[in-house]
Amino acid sequence: MLAALLVWLLSRETDALRAELKLATESAEQAMRLADRRQADIEHLNAALGSERSVQERLRREQGDLHTLLAGHQRQLEALRDENRRLRDWAAKFLPAAQRPGEQPAPGDADAYDEGLSGNSARPATAVDSAGH
Repeated sequence: MLAALLVWLLSRETDALRAELKLATESAEQAMRLADRRQADIEHLNAALGSERSVQERLRREQGDLHTLLAGHQRQLEALRDENRRLRDWAAKFLPAAQRPGEQPAPGDADAYDEGLSGNSARPATAVDSAGH
């Protein structure tokens, strides 16, 4: 009877150990699946990070190019302002007030236009005809 009791105790112990082994195996398999999913997530995030870094680098280069272009345009604008200032000074110094662009009143009618032409030294049309040209 002692032997039967011992066999029964060993069989219960074996059954308990088998159940624990089954649970441990299932837990290990679940942990492996989770680790595989985590590894896939890590690879995906690494790829996304690499892509973001590439985009950032491209944007930094473009920003540098834009700063260079802006500086060039600012220098060109300043040069044009200086040239405009010199031309205005030159015009004020050398052109009489009546000949300065934008300062002459536009003729309002044909009489004013004729008055503007009266000082013209153009040859009359008959002089051209009599020359035979």
